[in-house]
Amino acid sequence: MILGITKSLQEINRVSVLKKIKVVTFSFFGTILLPFLIYLLFNFGLISGKPVFNSDIQEPVAKVVTSTGVGTAFLISPTILLTARHVVENNKVGDEVELFFEQSKSKLNVKAIIEYISPSGFQPINGQVPMDYFLTDVAVLEVSEITEIEPLQLGESDAVNNLDEVILIGYPNGDYSISKGNINSDKFQGFNLFKLDATSNPGNSGGPCILKNDNTVIGILVGGSGPQYQGENVALKINDVKRILDNAKISY
Repeated sequence: MILGITKSLQEINRVSVLKKIKVVTFSFFGTILLPFLIYLLFNFGLISGKPVFNSDIQEPVAKVVTSTGVGTAFLISPTILLTARHVVENNKVGDEVELFFEQSKSKLNVKAIIEYISPSGFQPINGQVPMDYFLTDVAVLEVSEITEIEPLQLGESDAVNNLDEVILIGYPNGDYSISKGNINSDKFQGFNLFKLDATSNPGNSGGPCILKNDNTVIGILVGGSGPQYQGENVALKINDVKRILDNAKISY
C-alpha cells in the first residue's frame, strides 16, 4: 500500500515538473521569438502600424534650372512633371529647362520642355502678387520617357484633415531639402489653399506636398505669406491642379 502511494506521489511530482518545464520553455521561446514574429508581420504588411518613411519619394523630385532661377518639379508620369507657374513664367511654352534628379540612384540630369503654363491674369506690383495668383499657380514640363524613377502618385486633397502630417521636398536656394510638418488649415487668408507649418524657402516652390500617411501628393508648394507670417507656407490643392489640367486638356 505504501509502495503504491509512493509511486503515485512520484508520478504527481513528475507531472508537476513536466508542467513547469513546459511553462519555462514557452516563456523562453515567447520572449525570444515573439518580437521577431511581430517584426516579420509588420515588415510584410500583415499588420498595419505607424507609416514608415519611404525614401523612394525623394527620387522623382527634381531641381529645375531656368535662365532666371531655380525651383522644384516632380514626376507624375514617366514623361510629365508638375511645378509652380512662377518657377518658369519668365519663359514661354516650348522653352527648355534643365532638370537634376539629385536623389535618384543614377543622379539623372535631363532636359525638359515647358508644355503648359497656366494663365495668371495678374501682374506683380512691387514684386508682389495678390493671393488669387496662387490659385492657378501650375505649370507642366515634359521629358523623354524616364523608366528608372517611379513617379509620385496624386492623392485626394479633399480627404485631407487639419493636423495631418505632410512632407515637403525641394531645392531651396538650389540645395536639396526635405522637411515635415502639418496641415494647419484648409484655407489661407480665405482662399482655397492649404496652410502648412512645414519649413520651406525660395526654391521649394513647385515641389510636392506629400501626405505622410500614404505618400501621395496632395498639393504643390506655391509660396509663403511673407515675414509677418513666419513659418506659414501655402500649397495649391491637388484636386484644383487636376481641374486646371483637365480644363486645359493636359494629359497626366
